Amino acid sequence: MDLTPGEKTVLAQIRVLYSAAAGRDQQIKALTMQWPPLHHEAYQKAYGGLLAKRLLVEDAGAQAFRITDAGLKAIGVAIPRPQPQRQAPRTDQPRPLPPTPSRDAGKRRGNTLSRWVAGLLRPKI
Repeated sequence: MDLTPGEKTVLAQIRVLYSAAAGRDQQIKALTMQWPPLHHEAYQKAYGGLLAKRLLVEDAGAQAFRITDAGLKAIGVAIPRPQPQRQAPRTDQPRPLPPTPSRDAGKRRGNTLSRWVAGLLRPKI
């Protein structure tokens, strides 16, 4: 794809915005604030050229633009693949039963100090 020097410059600025926010949707104002006033008209034309080449998509009257797959390829970013959805655990399989308490579970042994005191207070034979 043939790009003009102005389009390459605007794409470089978009690459910086994308690396900072890591999102396809970017604010037009954030892009245009990078343009020097002397070159604003030239960069505006270059931005229009990127829209015409479908590297960017903008809704009419919108304040944001979206980087297309072709635009990501043009700025040298790998196109993110959608993450596969994790499957919910199957409910038709029986769940394992909780462990059954042992007979000694009702008796509490206590800590070392309480056992030592209980041994002292126990009647002697």
